[in-house]
Amino acid sequence: MRKSNWLVATLAVVASAALLWAWFALGFNHVDDPLDLIVAILWWVVVAAVVGAILWAESKRRQKMRLAFVGEGIIYNPESGMVMADRGETELAALERTLAGMTFPDEVAPLDNRTRPAFRWVVRSEKFKDNGNVWEGEVIPAHDPQAPAVRFHGREELAALIAAA
Repeated sequence: MRKSNWLVATLAVVASAALLWAWFALGFNHVDDPLDLIVAILWWVVVAAVVGAILWAESKRRQKMRLAFVGEGIIYNPESGMVMADRGETELAALERTLAGMTFPDEVAPLDNRTRPAFRWVVRSEKFKDNGNVWEGEVIPAHDPQAPAVRFHGREELAALIAAA
């Protein structure tokens, strides 16, 4: 999660805890209806739901940032922009290197309008953990976005899909 999301969640939890403590410390639990306690519990449920929604949205945003367009010796990723494969490096290795170094900023790297690389594949990496040891997603031909996506589970399956032209 981003720092601002953690800050909002922390402030909501601390404020809720402080208000609930004050409710008991000031003795309102002896004079007020139990409805106030029910409202406090509902507030905690709302805070938990908001934190859950923030986590879900951040997960989806990170998944979108792991999108990559793969061409002959070149990759475009929304975070890194255009990435050229090093000499002797495969596109898959360059993609793995790019995904391993992601920091997930808010900005998207623009695609240079002056260059028009020919991309062959669109790789949507849903999971990328442990430097590629856990890698799941789908591959779509870049020239046919209506084609059905082919799922992959691991580096080897992805390599086989990208190699099949």
